[in-house]
Amino acid sequence: MAREYSPGVLAPSSKSTSELEARDQFNRDHPPITGLSSGDDLRKMELPERPWRNNRGQWFDLADYEVLSAHIAELKPGGASKRHRHTTEAYLYVVKGFGFSVINYEDQPEQVVEWSEGTLFAPPRWAWHQHFNLDQNDTSRYLAIQDTGLVRTMRLHQIEQHPVQLSVEDAKRLLDAYQESLRNAGGVDG
Repeated sequence: MAREYSPGVLAPSSKSTSELEARDQFNRDHPPITGLSSGDDLRKMELPERPWRNNRGQWFDLADYEVLSAHIAELKPGGASKRHRHTTEAYLYVVKGFGFSVINYEDQPEQVVEWSEGTLFAPPRWAWHQHFNLDQNDTSRYLAIQDTGLVRTMRLHQIEQHPVQLSVEDAKRLLDAYQESLRNAGGVDG
């Protein structure tokens, strides 16, 4: 995947929408969980709606960390997040459910990452990505651990929504093509 991100070139594109204001307001309305532990099972804890991202979520501010931050996000049954990108690095650990994510840099082909409970993956910094829950009957959840504090301190933090959101049907066509390429390469039993 070719990298489009360059330090110092982080201004929002004219065709995107920044999510920072919505995220900051959400954290004022639903303060991050503090202390040394979340105190709850991440698979079951109650989560408030995050309408700008089309999912539910909750942030954590554990141990007064200044560099790392984390949040849990929940995708609705058969649902999808909004397509977005951010200047933070992020590891996503799937704590519940199964689905896939579509990831690409600007004007590059989309790549598919399949995931299920226990999967760890990372959308590259400043790459567009959108997450899809394949379970039509239950939610899926992932824990995102990011370097938000550091990037904010350096005044390089930005989150944008893509102007074009993939429909579930379009994303499933990408998933089908990806799985077919694996079968053709001998990587998946058909």
